[in-house]
Amino acid sequence: MTELMESLKFFKAAFYVVIIASASLSNSGIFLYQRRSLFLGAALPQIAGFGLLLSALFTENKIVTYIVVLVLCVLILGWHSSKGALKLENDAFIGIGFAVSMAGSLLIMAKSNAETHAYESMFKGGILASVNNDIFYTATICIPALLLLTLFKRRLLMVNMSPVQAELNGLNKWRIYEYLQFICISATIIISMESLGTMGTFAFLLFPIITVCQFAKNANCLFYLCPVLGIIAGISGLGISIEYDLPAGPSIVGVLFILWIQATIMKKIIKSR
Repeated sequence: MTELMESLKFFKAAFYVVIIASASLSNSGIFLYQRRSLFLGAALPQIAGFGLLLSALFTENKIVTYIVVLVLCVLILGWHSSKGALKLENDAFIGIGFAVSMAGSLLIMAKSNAETHAYESMFKGGILASVNNDIFYTATICIPALLLLTLFKRRLLMVNMSPVQAELNGLNKWRIYEYLQFICISATIIISMESLGTMGTFAFLLFPIITVCQFAKNANCLFYLCPVLGIIAGISGLGISIEYDLPAGPSIVGVLFILWIQATIMKKIIKSR
């Protein structure tokens, strides 16, 4: 027990990062779910990872890199199949982005001097190596994004669920609210990528919302329960990772998956009664 407490103190920064990132990602997943765009939750972390790797080849300035990748993610989120010359369906466009970014990431890492480290950072995440600067960067991006999405949740709900009605009411003039959520979601994903990896980032976008939706009675419940569930899973997964010397990202995904399975079983039991 003493050894575990000492380990927890040593990895204190990692716990702060996972708490902030998990709450913000879980909240972002609600809006992707409302837009029926959870598939984007799988594609965006991969595309963001590719953008980070590609930008790093041309500049070592992290701020410039983040801005470039942010613009890329926002453009992808704002894609409309009915506009432009390509006339691709949204799913096809997202699939192309996912496949190309995955292949591009692997090619860049194959030619990188730090191939092994890049693989680990992208797929497993490097949250166990978090320091105080990581807490600062994660909090600076994720907390404002979480607050903005929560503050405008009613308007965003209408924009996502009834876009035509929102446009008729003048609520989404120049798509301002759409792009607000796109920026917040993209920024949260990008800053979480380095600590959680693609797996962990996608898991927090997906599992909290599909787990809570099985029991939530209204939309307001989602905005309270999803971040709470994400934080519980993040802390538990990180603790398991430290205790049993396992990769942090997969451990967190495992906890989220187990919670979803338990919720599914409980719902079936309740229905059967």
